[in-house]
Amino acid sequence: MNSSGTTRFWDISPQQELLNPVDNHHETLPTFEASLNAHGMYETMRFVLRLSPRNHELIDSLKFGQYSIGDISSEALQAYSTYIHETVHWWQHVGSTSGLLLSLSYLGQTHSSLAELRDVIATFGLKKPLKRWTDEVLLREGHSAQAKFAKANIAVNNALDVEYYKSYAYSPKQTVAWLVNQQHFESIGHGYHIAYGQLLSMLSTAIDPDFLVLPNAKNWDEQFARLNREQHEGFYWGSPVHVPPVGLHAIYEGQARFVQLQFLNATRLKPPSCQDWREMGYLSGIYVEAFEQFLALSKSAWPEDINDSIIGLFLLICDLAINPTRGFTLDIESFEDFIIDVDVGVRFTRFSLAVTNLPHLRTAIRSYSREEYLAVSEQLTAEVGYDHPLAALEAVALWVDQSPGLNRLMSEHQTFEFELTNLPIRVFFSHFVSFARDKLVRPEFFCWPGAWMVGAGVGDQTMELWLRHLSLFSDRGDKPGVYPRKWPGRDEKAVKVMFEQFYGTMSLYDLTRQWILKDGPFVCDFEWLSENYSQEHADAWANDSFRQVYGVNLSDFEVLD
Repeated sequence: MNSSGTTRFWDISPQQELLNPVDNHHETLPTFEASLNAHGMYETMRFVLRLSPRNHELIDSLKFGQYSIGDISSEALQAYSTYIHETVHWWQHVGSTSGLLLSLSYLGQTHSSLAELRDVIATFGLKKPLKRWTDEVLLREGHSAQAKFAKANIAVNNALDVEYYKSYAYSPKQTVAWLVNQQHFESIGHGYHIAYGQLLSMLSTAIDPDFLVLPNAKNWDEQFARLNREQHEGFYWGSPVHVPPVGLHAIYEGQARFVQLQFLNATRLKPPSCQDWREMGYLSGIYVEAFEQFLALSKSAWPEDINDSIIGLFLLICDLAINPTRGFTLDIESFEDFIIDVDVGVRFTRFSLAVTNLPHLRTAIRSYSREEYLAVSEQLTAEVGYDHPLAALEAVALWVDQSPGLNRLMSEHQTFEFELTNLPIRVFFSHFVSFARDKLVRPEFFCWPGAWMVGAGVGDQTMELWLRHLSLFSDRGDKPGVYPRKWPGRDEKAVKVMFEQFYGTMSLYDLTRQWILKDGPFVCDFEWLSENYSQEHADAWANDSFRQVYGVNLSDFEVLD
């Protein structure tokens, strides 16, 4: 279900104007930190959860089980709250539809253009960066050169469309001025179309080639071409870009922070007030940006304490916002509404505004129950015209019986003995499906884990869910590098092979992105991955991975001055 076709993209807020902030965009590796001094972080393009050595030490001191709060030091509880915060970031990336799109878009830059890149090598040789080389040749030779550079342009545009989508979705206000001045930027709708198309292409190739359960993005092309021809707002070159007040970064951090505070609050004999938490540094900057926008849009007042039901409502709205249903997992119903259906910032804004028409929802969440999750979700989604969250979860739960490829994938998930072809895609998607199946049964736990991890809600089922959905990869407190988690019931050798194969592809994705977009020579920087790091070994390993796919060595490239 989508919003009405009469709702324009820029009508998300009566006061929302075309934003034109200063151009302060700069390229960063997306990370999500638990606190200002980085006691923990989740790295989006490395798929790893990191904690400080001290937090590792404190968490390792806690053996699995249920505790009385008095048996755990305040420092250990603080450390565990950081762990919960970063685990929420892992859930956001592997368990939500927006996070799966964000995470696998990095892989999509390579998978979407393998044939074109090999053709470029055969036709034109080895040029780096490909984007700058094609731009310069086209500038010299003019429009007549477009045809012979068609394959090169496809590869460049596929990579750039992902960069543009990620920048806008991650932090729209901060990047829109930079974005609209990029020569190759088409439109917001085009960026989402390409990102979703790449995601579905990767998933179908790896798991569902006959599209028994996945939408077929090739069937969308004519509809998006029509929107472009008709100059539909947001879908043509030069279209005005109207942006929501917050994006993925602020919403992800706000959700993780308030989950963390709900946990900490429940562990205190005398819970701090919101003002107390603010004075301790927990409610400032990016961690509170989305919440303050929610309060302003919903015309709600700052609560006095973390137990206020307005915070439960905020967390539910975050959950609904980061889980678009159209495009993936359900097919597109209204192409005109595609942007407002899938953009997380727009969804968050519209849900927040809906509260002004449903003021009773400010006090509706008290017990953090499944019944409250379903009832409040029903009212919010009906008000703005989105699908109820269970619609997508139920669809995913049925996929295993409808697709032999999905059935085989989930059997691999049980043992961690994954097929080697497209292994990173298979690993990530299997975790997404597993997460969705469990969330269908216990949506309240995944929406409000901080409230369920302390007190009467803690039980065997809750702890099983928690342990089943911990991050795949993390660092260690006693030495550098990235390591697989040990999983009860899974063979340690299978886990190790999965880990080695997963990260064995990281150099390919990184170097392909460098080849297409980055000035200067190739940089093989993989010190973050290994304990006993050798740059000579890293250079050889990365070159070998690249040569296996493209048949050439990194040293053979002509690097443009």
